[in-house]
Amino acid sequence: MSVTVYDFPVEWYDLLVTQKMPLRSINQAAATTWNGAGQGIIGPHTQIWTTEMSFRPMYDPIQQDVDAWVSRLRGRSGVARIGNALRQRPWYDRNLLPGTSTFSDSTTFTDGTGFDDGYLPSEVYVVNAASKGHRYIVLGGFPASTANVLRRGDLLQIKPNGLPGTVPHLYKAMYGGNSDSSGEIGLEIEPMLRTDIAAGDTVGLRNTTSLFRLVDDQQGDIEISANGIGSLGLSFIEALDLVP
Repeated sequence: MSVTVYDFPVEWYDLLVTQKMPLRSINQAAATTWNGAGQGIIGPHTQIWTTEMSFRPMYDPIQQDVDAWVSRLRGRSGVARIGNALRQRPWYDRNLLPGTSTFSDSTTFTDGTGFDDGYLPSEVYVVNAASKGHRYIVLGGFPASTANVLRRGDLLQIKPNGLPGTVPHLYKAMYGGNSDSSGEIGLEIEPMLRTDIAAGDTVGLRNTTSLFRLVDDQQGDIEISANGIGSLGLSFIEALDLVP
């Protein structure tokens, strides 16, 4: 099945007033009053990313830009690629005061700035293949012997063959840690792997995203006041129907 994915523009994260992006677990509860436990929990049957966002008051032309993007999704039938507005980089990068380097001849750009250095690479890679349903992966490509290259809660996007693809592949690190002398780190993730992954697959650390559908066909109505200000909120649910 051919899937067209519409990226939520990165610059539009600045339009958001609030965003929720939890990883929800779906469990089943069964009453067990005869043993005093109250209920028995079965599950989780699945774990799924959701996101709810509210936009700041908007005027045209940005208001109509957003309106057109939502219309292009055609309700629940469309697929949007969306990330967490706050966690666009790992905590290591967000907590870093980078140094600045120059060209090899010690010159800078024409505006006097140089290259930022000290950040983690934008992408790393899978060291060992792992099967669908696994929670432990090993990643390589980090700076060697570096403390706290990942922190619990950092987001990772697996990109098979180096491409984002059309399968939801967003994961959250359960523990942080240091890289070893080879620049590798093993970690536990949630949710479980959506599909098998291969050694060498790319893992994005920046602008990580998953694939979402609108929760219903009534989403996207912009409420416009008399002075032309538009208000909008959107709710999405991860497109797990795309997981083979």
